[in-house]
Amino acid sequence: MEHVIIYRNDRSYSAFPDLVLLDDARIKVVFREADLGKDLLGRGYDHLDKSSRIASLVSADGGRTWTGHRVLYNSDDCGEQDPSIARLRDGRLLINFFRWRVVPPEQKDRLFYPALQLKNGYWADFEGPFVIASSDGGATWDTEPLAVDPAPLPRAGCSDAVLELEDGTLLLPAYGGDPGSTFSRAYVIRSRDGGCTWGAPAIIARHPEERLSFEEPALCNLGGGRLLAVMRSGVYRVGYEYLYRAFSDDAGLTWHSLEQTPMWGHPAHLLRLSDGRILCTYGYRREPFGVRACLSADAGRTWDIAHEIVLRSDGADRDLGYPSSVQLPGGDIFTAYYFNQGDTRYIVGTRWRLAVGV
Repeated sequence: MEHVIIYRNDRSYSAFPDLVLLDDARIKVVFREADLGKDLLGRGYDHLDKSSRIASLVSADGGRTWTGHRVLYNSDDCGEQDPSIARLRDGRLLINFFRWRVVPPEQKDRLFYPALQLKNGYWADFEGPFVIASSDGGATWDTEPLAVDPAPLPRAGCSDAVLELEDGTLLLPAYGGDPGSTFSRAYVIRSRDGGCTWGAPAIIARHPEERLSFEEPALCNLGGGRLLAVMRSGVYRVGYEYLYRAFSDDAGLTWHSLEQTPMWGHPAHLLRLSDGRILCTYGYRREPFGVRACLSADAGRTWDIAHEIVLRSDGADRDLGYPSSVQLPGGDIFTAYYFNQGDTRYIVGTRWRLAVGV
């Protein structure tokens, strides 16, 4: 395995990377970058940060070196979160994300309902999802994001890229809860017009008695209308444990066979390899902290946890992960994730190859 630092700035908190392989075999990464020490939770760094924005870099040598750091989108009064990127068949690039809106106490009524009161008295709630697009290979991007209708929820988060189906339908994986509830459901939102309008929500997973949250769904197209979703599961402020999976046989309109997998960690990223197997990468957010991967040879029904692959096991604490993987033309896999060392969170990549017989 070959580890490389994609982007490190000791004055910023960089996290939540997502990769896309471009037509010319370059790799593009997008991630969330925030100004270290300017968060509103009083810790110097956090996931909730009004200064966070969407940044990117590009690699032309299979992930070994990265250049062209740019800020693609930065709103004035919100912090962007969890950007994910997809390349559509018409050549467009599409980034989906959500964002935190942070307001002082006297403006609390601006929020639909306050999700969190911060240590300094400010209030914060998240909004989304949103999408921005590029029609010129990423040279320029929409200056105003398109708000995706999150119905039936008032707002929703997202942490995996839009999935394009064979007929051009776009599916955006999302998650969120009802007002006042700390339990989330996972679902997909559909666009039949190339991302101009969104709707037709379909539930992937929801606990009927609200005893378990299903969050941060990742999607994989298995072909022929069959889809796989893998989700983070657990209880807010108690803990998250094993990933769950579900299937759809009708292009995401209905979902079934919800079941716990043997993969402990979160969140997940899914990649269908050139040999047809499914690769799932995920953060391992308990000791030894790091990033792991697992393979399925039967389209996600079972997972070879006996041969779980350890990409990293040397993280400083649980604030790491959110991996994303692409398979390079020669067969190597490149996985990006965020890592930590003290107060610095930065973007790292591992170039690796599956062992023969695995």
